[in-house]
Amino acid sequence: MKEKTKQYVSLNVQADAVFLPLATSFVENAAVGLGLGHAEALSLTLATEEIFSYLCQMALPDQAIEIRCSSGGYYVRADFHFSVKDFNMRAFNLTATVSVDDEASLEEMGLLIASRSVERFQIAEEKGRGVQLTLVKEKKYPASDEETVPPSRPLPEFSIQGPNPEEVKLFTLLVNRHYQGKVIPGFFKFPGKVVDMVNEGEYQAALALGPTGQMGGGIVWHWAGLNTVECFGPYLFKQNPDSNMANDLLEACLGAIARTHAVGLISRYPTEDLPQEHFEPLGSLTIFNQEGSTTSLTSYFRQMQEDPGTSVWSHTELEFFLREEYARLVLPREIRLVKDLGETKSPFSVLSAEFDRSQKIVTLRPIRPGADADKNMANHLKLFTEESLRSVFFEMDLAQPWQTEFTPTLLKNGFTPRLVLPYAGQGDLVIFQLGDKLS
Repeated sequence: MKEKTKQYVSLNVQADAVFLPLATSFVENAAVGLGLGHAEALSLTLATEEIFSYLCQMALPDQAIEIRCSSGGYYVRADFHFSVKDFNMRAFNLTATVSVDDEASLEEMGLLIASRSVERFQIAEEKGRGVQLTLVKEKKYPASDEETVPPSRPLPEFSIQGPNPEEVKLFTLLVNRHYQGKVIPGFFKFPGKVVDMVNEGEYQAALALGPTGQMGGGIVWHWAGLNTVECFGPYLFKQNPDSNMANDLLEACLGAIARTHAVGLISRYPTEDLPQEHFEPLGSLTIFNQEGSTTSLTSYFRQMQEDPGTSVWSHTELEFFLREEYARLVLPREIRLVKDLGETKSPFSVLSAEFDRSQKIVTLRPIRPGADADKNMANHLKLFTEESLRSVFFEMDLAQPWQTEFTPTLLKNGFTPRLVLPYAGQGDLVIFQLGDKLS
């Protein structure tokens, strides 16, 4: 389960506006060379222009900016390393606006434009390196064409094999046809994207093929954190109830994982064919369907080797939930409590939002805590209400003590902790779901 060595290029340049054309030209040519289309490359270049211009105003004297562009197969990632006197990130919030009467707001307009030009962003402070700002721009792919899908039938005989690119595309098309109305990951809507995910090594797949190449099912998996693998499937296409195909596909996944350091395997999008006897239930989430009905989605976990144990951070208001879950799952954890003892906070919090519009799901992730967290969260939820997005989740990484500071904000705004995903981030992830507030 090794990823390919990623292609990358880097540029070190002084934070001076005179070098703006150099920075934008570098990113545009790097993005095209790393696989983006010209339209997507221009979007990443626009984001670079705005960020570089802003940093030139805020940088320390003689400060250099390192720009590194790398390929992920289906995306290009641009990392900016820098040190600045004051980097106000509030413009990266989805709800950020610009006021002509607010000079500070106008200065941050470029950051707002940059955040809207890419699919994902991340901001982290690194010891000895200042700040790292990461922008991710994905390639554009055509949606699936289900008219090209051949009919499926039961396969009394089959073997489990690794796929070639055309088989990956066919598998993706079959998933879309046979699992209409089910909750499946959004990337399955784009067969070419799944091909690039597998070719790059970020994802792996196994298929069940008949003697003459007929496809009966498949499974996909990838690393979800430092020590956990996540699987999708098994997906079966019109197989007999007594078929052993689902077990064989799962065994192929387990066999690949067994040769790694993975502590566990999780399934957040289980199908009815998942051999549940091999897993422990972690908890369930409620997905609001477009028709107004709901689907309960249970997450499962299988321990692959002895859990060495770890420490996690928790707000006092989350402690009881965590102790109950860790006891139920028999996971050795030392819970370290985080409390507000009056220390000065940043005035502005930052959240990122990832949308799966095919399922009308949005997942919030914390980027930075701040004193305005309650207001910022309420503004996001108001926007989701206006867009009729009812399946709203929040992911909290317990390896990061500052992320737990959002706990009171989440509870005040109607979120409830629903499940713990062991090692699914830098540490364990807690998934919160918005309750009936948007009903």
